[in-house]
Amino acid sequence: MLNAQALLYDAVMVPAGWFGLNHARQRLVEGLSGHVLEVGTGTGLLLPVYPPGVSTVAIDIDPGLLARARLRRPGVTLLQADVQRLPFSDGSFDAVVACLVFCTVEDPARGLAEIRRVLRPGGQLRLLEHVRSPHPTVARIQDRLTPAWSHLAMGCQLNRDTVSLVAASGFRITHRSQRLHQLVEELVAVPA
Repeated sequence: MLNAQALLYDAVMVPAGWFGLNHARQRLVEGLSGHVLEVGTGTGLLLPVYPPGVSTVAIDIDPGLLARARLRRPGVTLLQADVQRLPFSDGSFDAVVACLVFCTVEDPARGLAEIRRVLRPGGQLRLLEHVRSPHPTVARIQDRLTPAWSHLAMGCQLNRDTVSLVAASGFRITHRSQRLHQLVEELVAVPA
C-alpha cells in the first residue's frame, strides 16, 4: 500500500514535470553508461528515463517512497539507505545522480563526501537542484519562506547554496546550466 507522503510527492512533482522538469530529468541521465547510483530516488520519477543498458541502483531513506518507486521500473535495485552513510565500497559507481535531493539532506557536505568516496576514478556526479538565488531580494524571500516550506515539504531548504557545497566538497564542476532565473542548477562534476 502506498503512503500518503508518496502520493502527495507525486501530486506535486508530476505537474512540475509538464513545465520543464521532465526534460531536465532526461538531460540529467543522457549518455550515462555503466553502473550508476541514484541517491534520493523518492518515488522513482527519474527511473524510467535512464538509457538502456545502464545498471542502476537507487536509494532513498523513506520506505514509503521506495514502494512507489518499485512500481515505476521493475528490476532496478532499490535500497533503503541514506546518502550520508552509503552502504557501498569505495569506487563502486561510474556515476552518481541526484535530482532535487540535496535541499533535504541534513548534512549535505557529508553526503557529497560519501558520493566522492563511492565514485570510481573519472566518475561523474550529475545533479539537478533548486538553489539559493544570487539575487539578494529573492534570496531574502527564500530565507523567510524556508522554515514553513521545510515543515511542509519533507525538510526541503529553499535557500541552500548547493553549487558552493559541491565545489567545497572536493568536486570540480565541468558543466553548469542555470534555469528558471538562476533558481535551478544542472551540474556535472568530477572529483577534483
